[in-house]
Amino acid sequence: MSEKNREYGLATAEVTNQLRQEVLAGTFAAGHRVRISDVAARFKVSAMPVREALRTLEAEGLLQMEPNKGAIVRPVDEEFVRNIYDVRGALEALMVERACLNMNFEARRALEAIQESIDDAAAAENSQELLRLNSDFHRKINSLGANSEAERLQELNQNIILALRRQVGFRPGRLQSIAQEHHLILKAMFSRDLAETVALCRMHVVSARDDLIASIRAKKA
Repeated sequence: MSEKNREYGLATAEVTNQLRQEVLAGTFAAGHRVRISDVAARFKVSAMPVREALRTLEAEGLLQMEPNKGAIVRPVDEEFVRNIYDVRGALEALMVERACLNMNFEARRALEAIQESIDDAAAAENSQELLRLNSDFHRKINSLGANSEAERLQELNQNIILALRRQVGFRPGRLQSIAQEHHLILKAMFSRDLAETVALCRMHVVSARDDLIASIRAKKA
């Protein structure tokens, strides 16, 4: 990769991440128009990285592209959170079922190692480390699912959830619950019990959704 392309990629990632955080934090009201020229001037970059960032955030559902208006901020409310978790639940059910069928000893050892680190992070109440490890855990399962389009959609979905979590955190006891739910999912996966694996995965998603909504409400209170 050339130095120019590397700098372009870094600029795009920086603009995307910052705008995502600002939209989710409510810095921009719903309906706010995001102007390319304003963002480019603020970040001291050309228009191209900004356009790429806006396309990414549109794909994630945070922005809407409207004719003659450009990028418009969508409302990030409880309905939005429920919707993204509905999508997540459907995709995770698909991927975990496929991963269950494709499980092998190498993947099992990798998942067990990640889960051991998750247990340590939960015990230490280290939410940031647990967030990182949780992403690794689900990416490993998704890679076993062997569906690149589903993986892409999951990654977009995960970006939103991570940004929200970094702002509002978790409710008391949730980190330990995540670890416990993972253990149940792994046990079912390693037994190749497809129905139990999918059921546990869906409950895991619902628990995460409800905790995030409760955390958002607590933050606003």
